[in-house]
Amino acid sequence: MRFRLLAETFARLENTSARLEMVDILAALLSKASPDNIDKIVYLLQGRVAAPYTGIELGIGEKLAIQSISNAFGVDVGQVERLYKELGDLGFVAEKLAANKKQATLFSRPLDVDRVYGNFYRIATASGKGSQELKVRLLTDLLNDAEPIEARYIVRIPLGRLRLGVGDATILEALAIAVTGTREFKEKLERAYNLCSDLGYVAKVLYKEGPPAIENFKVVVGIPLRPALAQRASSAEEIISRLGTCAAEAKYDGFRCQIHKKGDKVWIFSRRLENMTEMFPELIKGTLEQFDAEEAIFEGEAIAYNEETGEFYPFQMTMQRKRKYGINEAVEEYPLKLFAFDLMYVDGADYTQKPYKTRRAELERRVKKGDVFAVSELRIVSTVKELEAFFESCVERGLEGIIAKDLKAPYIAGARKWAWIKLKRSYKGELSDTLDVVIVGYYKGRGKRSRFGLGGILVAVYDPKDDCFRTVAKVGTGFTEEQLVEMKKLLDEIRVPRRPARVVSLLEPDVWVEPKYVITVAADEITRSPNHTAGWDGERGYALRFPRIVGWIRSDKGPEDATTVDEVIQMYEQQKTVSTGDGDG
Repeated sequence: MRFRLLAETFARLENTSARLEMVDILAALLSKASPDNIDKIVYLLQGRVAAPYTGIELGIGEKLAIQSISNAFGVDVGQVERLYKELGDLGFVAEKLAANKKQATLFSRPLDVDRVYGNFYRIATASGKGSQELKVRLLTDLLNDAEPIEARYIVRIPLGRLRLGVGDATILEALAIAVTGTREFKEKLERAYNLCSDLGYVAKVLYKEGPPAIENFKVVVGIPLRPALAQRASSAEEIISRLGTCAAEAKYDGFRCQIHKKGDKVWIFSRRLENMTEMFPELIKGTLEQFDAEEAIFEGEAIAYNEETGEFYPFQMTMQRKRKYGINEAVEEYPLKLFAFDLMYVDGADYTQKPYKTRRAELERRVKKGDVFAVSELRIVSTVKELEAFFESCVERGLEGIIAKDLKAPYIAGARKWAWIKLKRSYKGELSDTLDVVIVGYYKGRGKRSRFGLGGILVAVYDPKDDCFRTVAKVGTGFTEEQLVEMKKLLDEIRVPRRPARVVSLLEPDVWVEPKYVITVAADEITRSPNHTAGWDGERGYALRFPRIVGWIRSDKGPEDATTVDEVIQMYEQQKTVSTGDGDG
């Protein structure tokens, strides 16, 4: 496939805000793909060259991009920088210079997807001495042969500035239409995606082996599943009314780890499916010594603890273990203990379709006694009184609360269902739970905050039905001065000239940003609001009253992992006292 077709599709997507139109545009493109290049096309749509869990990140700095543009179009670096200042987008700079190129380069040849992807993959994997020069050479090579519209995206992709407003759900729907002619097959594609976390691989299987291979998709050791998620409840009564007799697990406040074992090989993935294996040597040792299986996939919560007192550290201290350097020192200072809580695969048997009761029994059988691993604390409860007693016991010991689990339910990868229900401790004067929200814009500082350039942020929650982000609050309190400076710096790196296509907002911040960063907020209550679009009914949505930051950016969560619109509505309905006033966040 010619890369020009891909670039023209990117341009159409960039100018479209209607999701159904985006799906149709994508389906038209994907219907022209072949089994040999469909995975490459899907990765490029995501601005990637491989699945996130591989750790292979495509990226170059502005300095290298400017040098590549200078080399390709025979203009000095200063001129490129002046054009960049004028146009505000290096993609537009490359497009303009390509259009002004007086004559085609000798022996130039049209770009195809395979060549563009190949160069990008080499850029992503280049390392060591001479790697910077190689990256410039590879990008220059593509720009030499690029038509103007191709040049725009050849620069934007490695800079991480593609920003088409296309989420994974939209790509899955387009794949379903492209291959089967109907949206109905999307659900089966989602299941396959949830079992492997790799859209490119799912697309390749679909195109090479056909729909039956998707319907029979299996988990694979070494390839992470998207984690199962829990709904929220406001009381033990609600949980028992939904589940009846159920398992109640202690909810630990640590790192959620998905551990894969194959012989003496171990992989450890985060909640966001980042490969964190090398960060946690004691968990590798624990897996090899305490998990009795040749092959397995299981989950647990890892918490830093004090070896002398046996007390667990708070989440902020556990987070200090997530580092690439000084690992041995960190192990000494904050050793981890892992509480295993679910089993998805063991020695050739896929346990995702087995009921929780069966998975738990097998997990307990496989985890041997030792210093690093233990199974999570659990009670089988049948009454509200039993559940409340266990919940209070967990809270008294400093845990977050409990997770109640349907004894008959399978492991539902990548979905938030009522098979798992969380009940967390409440805080006086606040909602019974915090929310994880996505930053979509910011307001410039006024008064005392003018020197920081940032006075507040516009935040949104995720709407999986439409694969978009809907605003729920403006947040201006809870920041330290240091956080204001750091956040301004982070957000300016992802600022965009207009509202992102996946953001639905009635408000206009001073600066729009790409939906990327998730932050935790608390609020007094949720109210109905004519100014916010979460749960919009044509007149009002839902908003947070007196929202404030209670945690720094959640590196363990992506934007689609944020609190959902449905969860906001559930929290609103669960409030003991519901305000009928209009909040403006």
